[in-house]
Amino acid sequence: MKQKVWKVKSPYIENSSQLSVRLGISPLVAQLLINRGIETEVAARAYLYPTFANLHDPFQMPNMEKAVDRIHAAIMRGEQIWVYGDYDTDGTTSAALLLNTFRNLDVPANFYIPNRFEEGYGLNKTAIRTIRESGGDLLITVDCGITSIAEVELANEIGLDVIITDHHQPRPDASPPAHAIISPKMPGSEYPFDGLAGVGLAFKLAHGLIGGDELTPFLISQLDLVTLGTVVDIATLTGENRILTKLGLAEINMRKRPGIRALCDVANHEVSKPIVGHTLSFVLGPRVNAAGRMDTAKKVVELLTTESYEEAMQIAQELDANNRTRKEVENRIQGEAIDTIEKNIDLNKTKGLVVARKDWHQGVIGIVASRILERYYRPVFLLAIDGDEAHGSGRCIAEMNLADSLDACTDLLVKHGGHQAAAGLTIKTENIPKFKEHFNQYACEHLSDEDLTPKLNLDLEIQPPYLTLETVEELDELLEPFGQDNPAPRLVMRELLLQRPPRLMGKENEHLKLFVTDGRHTMEAIGWGMADYFVPLKNRNLRLDLAFAPEINEWNNTRRLQLRIKDLHIRTEDRRSQPAVFPSVEAESPVKIVDRRHTNKQNYLLKLLERGQPSVLYVRDAKAIDQLLALLGSEKNWVLGRCDDTTSDTEKQDMVEKLASGEILTIVSSCRLTDLSAVTHLVFCHPVPQPLTFFNQCRPAFKFPETTYIHLIYNSKDVEWLHRLLSLQYPDKELLRNLYKSLQSSCRNNDHRIKLEEFIVDAQAASISALAIPNGLTIFEELQFLRQHSRASHPEIELLTPSTQKRELHESETYLHGEQIKQTSQLFSEFLLRQSLQKIWERISYECRVSG
Repeated sequence: MKQKVWKVKSPYIENSSQLSVRLGISPLVAQLLINRGIETEVAARAYLYPTFANLHDPFQMPNMEKAVDRIHAAIMRGEQIWVYGDYDTDGTTSAALLLNTFRNLDVPANFYIPNRFEEGYGLNKTAIRTIRESGGDLLITVDCGITSIAEVELANEIGLDVIITDHHQPRPDASPPAHAIISPKMPGSEYPFDGLAGVGLAFKLAHGLIGGDELTPFLISQLDLVTLGTVVDIATLTGENRILTKLGLAEINMRKRPGIRALCDVANHEVSKPIVGHTLSFVLGPRVNAAGRMDTAKKVVELLTTESYEEAMQIAQELDANNRTRKEVENRIQGEAIDTIEKNIDLNKTKGLVVARKDWHQGVIGIVASRILERYYRPVFLLAIDGDEAHGSGRCIAEMNLADSLDACTDLLVKHGGHQAAAGLTIKTENIPKFKEHFNQYACEHLSDEDLTPKLNLDLEIQPPYLTLETVEELDELLEPFGQDNPAPRLVMRELLLQRPPRLMGKENEHLKLFVTDGRHTMEAIGWGMADYFVPLKNRNLRLDLAFAPEINEWNNTRRLQLRIKDLHIRTEDRRSQPAVFPSVEAESPVKIVDRRHTNKQNYLLKLLERGQPSVLYVRDAKAIDQLLALLGSEKNWVLGRCDDTTSDTEKQDMVEKLASGEILTIVSSCRLTDLSAVTHLVFCHPVPQPLTFFNQCRPAFKFPETTYIHLIYNSKDVEWLHRLLSLQYPDKELLRNLYKSLQSSCRNNDHRIKLEEFIVDAQAASISALAIPNGLTIFEELQFLRQHSRASHPEIELLTPSTQKRELHESETYLHGEQIKQTSQLFSEFLLRQSLQKIWERISYECRVSG
């Protein structure tokens, strides 16, 4: 397999820190929200903590009132009601939900699920006649019917009314002549969300039938089905689906439904293990779908509607057996498909794969096509030949549209349909050779060699200390269920070592187990189906970059952090062997970064200044300026400029002009210089706490015609000092508590008032740094604990009588601002200290050119 190209999203440190502090969540969760387009506090709260009140009124849906009135009329007249569903998880959960609703209303109802192999998808005329002959008066479709014009016309002719609920795309030219069509995708719909799955629409109809502004306990009890159907059907987990599935996850984890409990039991998914998105998609969902793929899906509806655990367990065992058979069939087909490709297809000349065989099961070829796509990263169709015709299922990479490719081959096909990423077709067996040729020709015309390089989208590069068991627990609690448009986080760690030799796992040694470390933290990593990496990983002196999904492994009543490997890059060199300048010395670039992190600052700066080139040395504060000037001035008689927060704009401009003219050699500054007209070296002696400040200080480098060098000469001790300094300037809860106790003690004998200068003395005597006092007093004032009286000569503090109402620190804007600054500083300084030179250069280049 080709090595995947990783596309790692850049962190928005300041934005994520603000969300983190305001919402009381970890920076990782905040960054993942931003990656999903959720950037404001209001939007984040709605996403993380949805409520039933956020659901839309079902009667906003087109034709809902008409459908509900018709069903109530059928109930009043004692008409026979039938529910017609699809054979996949969405269709069967939809049918079960409506049947449960009619039972709750004490109304008898029947159901019909077509056979995948004999009847195919959707409404069919034979089934409609059968339902009518069985006494059916009203037919309600779920997850199908929106394009079934001829079938609904037949139903009308024979006296069978039809109500359609379907989330699929309606035809643009015509709609079925049903009594009512419930779909937010119908022309003219004003429903606020059009991404509901079929089971979501069934739930809306149930809500409309039962009535009321608030959900009844019965409707809430059906959210387990809504969650199962929505997640497994790969519907978007945004908007109203996010509300339904987030709240439904709590319902399904109660396992009150016998069918859900039985499914978990046959899958050995113990009560101690929560049901999450992965459980739905890869544990329960495959067993539910296996019925429709291998047999008939009617038993799934029975499983999800029975009130007997014994009956549910019997059906669940049948589904589990179907699933085992499905796996065996899939593995056989996959092996045969790979063997055919390797032996008979020249991949250097083939960009569109078509593999056909007589004995393949058409119910599972779509799943196998997905695996072939993953292995070869090119469009693929697998065809199951059955006599004169073959049924095919295809999957496609993002760089090509599969539906368009079939449109280009339409004269060779009996029928076809689908979308960009997946499609199905029926073809005459005799046309398969021509289809192979035409499909590959289309792929070759629309795909470059670069397009065939697999890509892996990743959320964030993270350092090991920030990934803990508690962090992953928070991810699961707040962001689950994971699925479409809310994917499980994919993270990156770089420069890892193997803590011990790799191991193989599984019955056939097909899985990989690693213990990786950054030298301080060791983590367990699992690579399912990644045994091919075992031999390369046995080499010595390796460095690993790991792409993974964090998860919690539960075994023998213990929970521990585990990394599920998505991909890995193996290198034999580490950062120490990489160039110290980026771009390289030979490359042309307006700005280059020089990596001298952890160097001896004094020696390095002395050698740099001896070059006699205009330079700016950025340091953290005025005290550091004095220290550096003393250090440099003691060695040479250089003319150096000094700039800090007290320097006026006029003085700054004069200093910049003298630097350009050569009157001074270097400016040592603790604040940004905006109008630099020429500078060869920008030197960062200390890490800059805020991204915006750092990029603003770098920005002038991109203005000059000659190359400017940005030198990074700070070290880990500088980062530690920065964190200590900020923790004093922006006191935390414990420091604030001590500060307030000191204030109470100082004011006790002074009528609740004290001069500021006297309190500073008292606080320092109590081992409280003077740095904590300005922001600490402002926080107390915002919380109405005190009042500051600003008098010219002697400012005073007045301690107020405490309110009976408890105040929280998060009610203080100064406290929140300080927490945000500390968090941003911690994340950004780690970026500046540990990130590769290339990554830092790319970020500086992007920020300075886009924002400049």
